[in-house]
Amino acid sequence: MERDPIAFAWRSAPRQHAAAIALAAGLGVPVVVVGLALVRDLVDDLLATADPSGPKQIFLRIALPLPEQLGRSLTLLRGWPVDAMSLTVWAVGGLALVAVALAALGWLTARFSFAAQSAGVERLRHLAAEAILRSGPAGREEARALSHQVGEGLRAVDGLLAVGILVPALTAGAVILSLLVAAAAAPRLVPAVAVSVVAAALVRALLNTRANRQIEQRREETVALERALADLVRRLPAVRAHGTASFERARLGHAAHSARRGLARAEAALARARAPALALFVLLPAIVLATALWHGEGPPRPVTAGSLAAAFAALALAASLLALFLRQNERRRAALPAFAEIGRIMASLEARARAVRRPSPAAHFPAAGPVALANVAAYDPASGERLTGLDLVLTMPGHVAILGGRGSGGRVLAALVAGQLEPTVGRVTFAGVDLRALDSAERARRIAFAGDEPVLMAGSLLQNLLYGDLAFVDGTAPDPERPPPHAPHLEERLVEALSVTGLDAFVAARGLASLVTRSIDPATAAAIVETREALRAALVAENAAHLIEPFDPDRYNAQATVGENILFGEPVGSAFSEERLASHPFTRAVLEAEGLTRPMIEMGLAIARSTVEIFADLPDDHPLFDAFSLFPAAERGFFEDLVARQPEATGWRRGPAGQRDRARLIGLALRYSETRHRFGLIDAAFEERLVAARRTFAALLPAALRSAVEFYDPGKVTIAASLEENLLFGRIAGAEAGAGTRVRAVMQRVLAERGLERTVFRFGLSARVDPRAAETGLVARGGAGALTAAERSAIDLARCLVRQPDILVVGLALDERSPAENRAGLARLRAARAGRGLVVCLPNEASLPPDAPFDAVIRAERNTAMLVTPLPPTPPQAETEALLRDGGNPGNLARETAVREGVSAWR
Repeated sequence: MERDPIAFAWRSAPRQHAAAIALAAGLGVPVVVVGLALVRDLVDDLLATADPSGPKQIFLRIALPLPEQLGRSLTLLRGWPVDAMSLTVWAVGGLALVAVALAALGWLTARFSFAAQSAGVERLRHLAAEAILRSGPAGREEARALSHQVGEGLRAVDGLLAVGILVPALTAGAVILSLLVAAAAAPRLVPAVAVSVVAAALVRALLNTRANRQIEQRREETVALERALADLVRRLPAVRAHGTASFERARLGHAAHSARRGLARAEAALARARAPALALFVLLPAIVLATALWHGEGPPRPVTAGSLAAAFAALALAASLLALFLRQNERRRAALPAFAEIGRIMASLEARARAVRRPSPAAHFPAAGPVALANVAAYDPASGERLTGLDLVLTMPGHVAILGGRGSGGRVLAALVAGQLEPTVGRVTFAGVDLRALDSAERARRIAFAGDEPVLMAGSLLQNLLYGDLAFVDGTAPDPERPPPHAPHLEERLVEALSVTGLDAFVAARGLASLVTRSIDPATAAAIVETREALRAALVAENAAHLIEPFDPDRYNAQATVGENILFGEPVGSAFSEERLASHPFTRAVLEAEGLTRPMIEMGLAIARSTVEIFADLPDDHPLFDAFSLFPAAERGFFEDLVARQPEATGWRRGPAGQRDRARLIGLALRYSETRHRFGLIDAAFEERLVAARRTFAALLPAALRSAVEFYDPGKVTIAASLEENLLFGRIAGAEAGAGTRVRAVMQRVLAERGLERTVFRFGLSARVDPRAAETGLVARGGAGALTAAERSAIDLARCLVRQPDILVVGLALDERSPAENRAGLARLRAARAGRGLVVCLPNEASLPPDAPFDAVIRAERNTAMLVTPLPPTPPQAETEALLRDGGNPGNLARETAVREGVSAWR
């Protein structure tokens, strides 16, 4: 890759850059020349330098003087004779047309420039993506560095990829144009204009250098001042304890003076550079003007005021473009290190990819055969594990277990078998074909690998499960933000994969917890509403109706918080969210109208006092505090201080501070639930007052806020409520043990009877996966928690099962699970993989099933692996072992063909 951003820009989009230059220079320069000629004629007419008594004047004549040997002048445009009265109108109209033409050319040039910039960014993205995709496990750190460096490089070349070539071309054209305009006015002006251009460029370069130094020093002073003040804040307890305020003032003054000295020197240098610049600003036009008025020997050619004005305009244009070119050159120099580093990393990754490239990269993937490791050694930089001296033959299809915990090298062996890790010595073959010679995408489809570090993608759970399968559905790579296209038996494969990995219950739970959005299908919404009555009747028949507390507009719902009871609906957006409900003016007005402001403040103070007392001996990071406290640990000190200040809820502070205290206490009361927190603060009379506040809230809610709350309505689906709450039209009461289990069992039966299981399944699969979460987890739209490590591993395994590979290699860590759990999961997995290849890593012999032994068991320990229970040698296997003894390479094509035919016959 080119190390210079300008060269990179040209190589990325030569046609777009050439078109921009052709438009700007090829068409723009003639338009500017016409504009300068119009300015010349207009100024001459204004100063009446032309003969006013003449009947006609030559309008828009453009000519260049020539030496006497070649003639008097070269006429580029003869012009038109017009009378003096019409010249002004023609000149002003012509300037308006020139302005419109320049605007159109500028728009077209910008389009081509932006297209060139997009092409440059796309080429850089493509090169970086290809380099990263070709990098093996050993190049992980370089690939990570490249991703960061590309971002740095794009930030450094801001604008260069668009106009990095156009600006130098325009600058050169403007300089040449200024010299030609000066020559057209009078040949003696050419040296003066040339000196002016050079002087302006030198002065601008000096000013840029000194200004950059001053900016750098100013930045250093700012950082030093910020660091000193931050250190002062850190020292404040010591200052108060030891009375060292005067010492700190002196110390800060000394630090500020030291930082100021460098800035003062830079500012002085900048001032010295500005002095000659200001002088040249006056002297250069004076020199050009004096040259125009100079009379030498012989008859001088007169310089008209219009020609001189055109020369000054061309000189100003050249000086402006020179300044722009110099600023761009500074950005180019600043971007050189980033592009040089990008080129270095890409070259390193490319060299690494060439080192492992096989002579036959397009080898045909074999239909079946043994996986053979011949004198293989490998190292995994991610885990630090290594294996040496591997000589193994794994007959496929078959079920193979690799025994060994973390650090044993079992995961390295699994990655070698799957082709995910390149051997440093030896080779790994499948039916005699080196795995490195096979197409990587086809290999991943045929030999699936569920690794020890599951990688989840931003998107839905369904998109994560189909990652790796969608690209082979119809031969295209669909948009990851759109639903997957229909594929034969896709739904059956999904159901089987979820059942094998134990994710079916997880998906159902996430589906019930998912929030209903406004984009819900009308038929689905109608089915949910119709299921409510059937579910209620089923609960009555099972004597479980009392386990549901329905949403009744005339009753207080003990399973909801105080704020939820007042809303009697779900907040849509942030206007009435839990964090803002207490401070919203309409909520405060409703509480005031119902006489609940004072009781809510007293309730909040009682909650704060009880919470402070209950958790007094627990640290802030204790899990019980986060689970049962109504305020976060970060606000613990505030409420402790508030309780200490208000032991009897009297004597509130006035002003904004008191208003904030009262709002915080009302917020505590609104988050309170009697069934969960059980402080005994709500009785039947208070429930009636809250229900009355509910009616007031609904009746007086302004029209502008109607869309901010979705009220519970038994005749329609409640947006922003969970699917479970919509089906039950209420909440499960937690007073009886096992209430949730009983209710959900009935719900599952009713959903199956009414054909809504797939609806819950679809809701669960649409739950979002956020790989940036703290636990790299999935957060359901209903607020469900993040994925556990076991669930993430199950998603990665299901992702492999969905595409039904020929060989499945499971390198997941199962050390945390019990042997019984391992055996149960293995039984489901082996049943699903019956008749197909399976390689699985297990921590020890206790996880092996006694009644269904594996075809082969390999023990990995002490940087090596050996076969514990080898299969009886079959003809193809014996032949392959003979090949391995000969060095792992078939002697001739006939022998290799015989081996493959023997494998096929054995199968």
